[in-house]
Amino acid sequence: MLAHLIKGFLYKSTTLYRFVLFPKKLTENQRAILVKDFSFYTKLTSKEQCVFEHRVLRFIAYHTFVGREKLYVTERMQLLISATAIMITFGFDRYLLSKFETILVYPEDYFSNVTQQYHKGEANPKYKTIVFSWEDFEEGIKIEDDNLNLGIHELTHAVHFSFLTEKSYSASHFLKHYKLLLLSLKNKQAQKRLIEMDYLRDYAFENQYEFLSVLVEHFFETPEEFRAKLPNIYNRVKIMLNMNVAHF
Repeated sequence: MLAHLIKGFLYKSTTLYRFVLFPKKLTENQRAILVKDFSFYTKLTSKEQCVFEHRVLRFIAYHTFVGREKLYVTERMQLLISATAIMITFGFDRYLLSKFETILVYPEDYFSNVTQQYHKGEANPKYKTIVFSWEDFEEGIKIEDDNLNLGIHELTHAVHFSFLTEKSYSASHFLKHYKLLLLSLKNKQAQKRLIEMDYLRDYAFENQYEFLSVLVEHFFETPEEFRAKLPNIYNRVKIMLNMNVAHF
């Protein structure tokens, strides 16, 4: 669980401590929001928190947040969405979502004119847009150990889509190790054992994109259980994200 995050969690910590000449810092009110509602932040060292804050503020400045159906996007909403994205990419040098510009926030599930269905969230690289139902996003933040986190799920898609077209070390590292993870499960027996373990929810097996997002949800929400039940897959995700969140 996130409560068991240990300090110094980065798999290759040298990535994190790149020099930031003029780091941006949260205000006391902004920091209080993360302390109260985002436990990942509270488990970081002071140096890690400094980098995390800088990246969160850069993320907010880089992306445009828009409320739908008369929803006003508050500072808290911006902070929690951005903090979730920065948590996922915290092991990388690249942490802004290059394929996305706008983050739309609906008060609850919404009707998509593209799919003609109701959705809780989506990442659409064609329109450079990430969409959330705030009701469902916030539920994912509040319940930290049920492996259902809309923010982690959709923002993992956004990271994946961005890295598919980037030419950076972060992108190549991520894609290389995800490919190796998939290759390790190419064997039918390995796939059968994974399904029979009944740890990942069924939606993980829709396609390779959903499989990735569900894995990352489990990685952050129940890391110790993940490592105990699927140690080889956990280790590959740890390397892929360049961080380790399981308590030793």
